[in-house]
Amino acid sequence: MNLYEETKFIMKKNNLYANKSLGQNFLVDENVVTGIVESANISESDLVIEIGPGLRNSYKIFARN
Repeated sequence: MNLYEETKFIMKKNNLYANKSLGQNFLVDENVVTGIVESANISESDLVIEIGPGLRNSYKIFARN
């Protein structure tokens, strides 16, 4: 399941709705998230704090790397 499908699934399962007027948007392009993670050049000894993680989709990609 890609990030877009996973996001839709989690939101539907939990009866959640994004409100664009409140600036609620989700990064669902795995290529973009992967690019961000790779460009951050994070090592195992680094402490990473994700602000406003939403549904934690990018966290999974950080954890894989």
